[in-house]
Amino acid sequence: MELLEESFPKDIDQLIRKCEEAILLVKEKLADKNCPYIKDLYLLERGHRQKDFLRKLNIQCNSFLNKNNLIKNEVKGLYVFASESIEGNWEPIYLGISRTVFRRLYQHVWGKKHNEATLAFIMAKQRLLHVEKRNTLLISELIKEQAFIKNLKLVIVPEENDYALYFMEVYMAGRLKSKWNSFRTH
Repeated sequence: MELLEESFPKDIDQLIRKCEEAILLVKEKLADKNCPYIKDLYLLERGHRQKDFLRKLNIQCNSFLNKNNLIKNEVKGLYVFASESIEGNWEPIYLGISRTVFRRLYQHVWGKKHNEATLAFIMAKQRLLHVEKRNTLLISELIKEQAFIKNLKLVIVPEENDYALYFMEVYMAGRLKSKWNSFRTH
């Protein structure tokens, strides 16, 4: 038993099989011509809580945005960003996890701080060879990368179990060779 009384997996092989099934699901969804682009999920004029977000992604809420909510209105899980390869295939380039995926995705694409728009920051840092403090990177540089991110395809894999979710992120990033993930400790 862990600190917060969350059980360790009884069978680690079962967790690995779950990851392999999720990888197949991601690849299948990315190959589908109806796989949405990130930019198609949010309409700024209507706000980022667009009702057809769930329909477009074909998923159901499994979590609460905050503890005061009475109905599930968020998704806890893993998200995958993919870009088009030279061959025309969609390849995963970044995986993330969140207990509030809708909010987290919005931050990635429209966030104005280095700790909100994490992928944009990592990409801009690499492009500019930025070695100064994180908060010294100009917002305009984040916005340039966010324009690229808006044109990525997205797959969400809902997962309620924390242990499985963290395991899936590392396992799947390694198996899918997502080039923008890093697990270096700070």
